[in-house]
Amino acid sequence: VLYMVYEHGGDIYRNKVRLDFSVNTNPLGMSENVKKAIAENIEQFGIYPDAMCINLRNAIAEKEQVGVDNVLCSNGAAEMIFAVVRAVMPKKSLLLAPTFSEYERALKSVGSQIYYYYLKEENDFELQDDFIDYLDDIDMVFICNPNNPVGKIADKKKAQHIAEVCAEREIVCVFDECFMDLSDGYSMKEKVPVIKAFTKTYAMAGLRLGYMIADTDFVCDVQRQLPMWNVSAAAQIGGITAINDNDYLEKGKQIIREEREFLMGELKNLGFKVFNSDVNFILFKGSVGLDKSLLKREILIRNCGNFNGLDEGFYRIAVKKHDENAEFIRELGDICG
Repeated sequence: VLYMVYEHGGDIYRNKVRLDFSVNTNPLGMSENVKKAIAENIEQFGIYPDAMCINLRNAIAEKEQVGVDNVLCSNGAAEMIFAVVRAVMPKKSLLLAPTFSEYERALKSVGSQIYYYYLKEENDFELQDDFIDYLDDIDMVFICNPNNPVGKIADKKKAQHIAEVCAEREIVCVFDECFMDLSDGYSMKEKVPVIKAFTKTYAMAGLRLGYMIADTDFVCDVQRQLPMWNVSAAAQIGGITAINDNDYLEKGKQIIREEREFLMGELKNLGFKVFNSDVNFILFKGSVGLDKSLLKREILIRNCGNFNGLDEGFYRIAVKKHDENAEFIRELGDICG
């Protein structure tokens, strides 16, 4: 029996799903330009992809305004997280709770002792000044920004202060900015290693494409932890096409801004406790079993009960196109009576 606990959204393979609100990718879905580029270059899939991803890294470097040697590509952000952890081999590490679970899995895989900074419901699960107090005798920190499943961007001054303290104490501080390009936020790439992905921003989850921006020494350390040819030809072609598709990204962000307000307002009208979000997903609090009631109607949402720091009754939904959001609210209102 395969030992694997499925802890993420998007489990459409074991459920009959008509509307998937459990996965928080760009509401536009994969760009038509990306689909076309992949289809037109299908002959390339019979040969090895470029192990150095040079054209893709050049495209990312130009977009991010960094040097090409500061960019490293991976088979999704998850592979990068594990590679970064293996490069550092931290004895003691610090995580937010709740946050994305792959940091914990990666850290446990190298036997790191993990400490947690619990974000509090009364503070809307936002990072507070006392986070600095937890940075004593720590080797590595991951900060998801915007944080998943909460959806909040950390206060910029707080984030910069954390980076400065970590630099002083020689703590490897990694910011996961996989959702940042779908918000109106900022990047920490000038100060710390940053991990990003095409998964969410360009709705390319099935192609598996992530990258890190960091200083060249750290890039080299992490690259040694990655296998050759880890980024497929399809992912490289798709990534180059996507990153140059500015209209697609701006259109997606506009939908997210409008539809997030619509969903948050409707959820509040139905009596749910809703937490403020800066990005394309919303955390809310409802009755235990709500996800099962929705699944009977073939609607999948993310039960957040297995996030460290949350319990049963917390749910996350993606921000989708208006017709889908309106149908979701209708079905939810029907369940709530």
